[in-house]
Amino acid sequence: MRTAVTTLAAVLAITLGTAATQATQNPPTQTTPATQATDPQKQTPPEVTLTGCVVQGSSPTVFILDNAKTDPASAAEKGVKYILASAVEDVDLRTHLNHEVRIVGEVDVKVSANPVTPPVPPVPPDPEKDLPKLKAKSVTMVSDTCAVSR
Repeated sequence: MRTAVTTLAAVLAITLGTAATQATQNPPTQTTPATQATDPQKQTPPEVTLTGCVVQGSSPTVFILDNAKTDPASAAEKGVKYILASAVEDVDLRTHLNHEVRIVGEVDVKVSANPVTPPVPPVPPDPEKDLPKLKAKSVTMVSDTCAVSR
């Protein structure tokens, strides 16, 4: 019994000694912020300024920026639709319903991880879920009515 305890103690001492030696020879590398790889998908999108009409979406809390353009005077630029979201608390989209507005914000474009087309669902698809999201940082009313789409 005494031999087994002595042998176990010797094996434990050798194992701990080997682990300590490896730790001092190969210290763990620390990553500093300067050496961390930046994920391009985590970068903040650039701010955009768009002019369009705030319209009601499929529910009372869903708002859409319709006929959004970077240059509202341009007849050549095609208007785009965005789902609107407030990026800051003091932006109240409800007060601008059916108004032409200028919005400064960030466009959050969805990137599909699965390019395979899913099977056709039995219910009609929600067209709003496929719209890009515009996170509004500021809203300025241009007109209290919406311009006619061209």
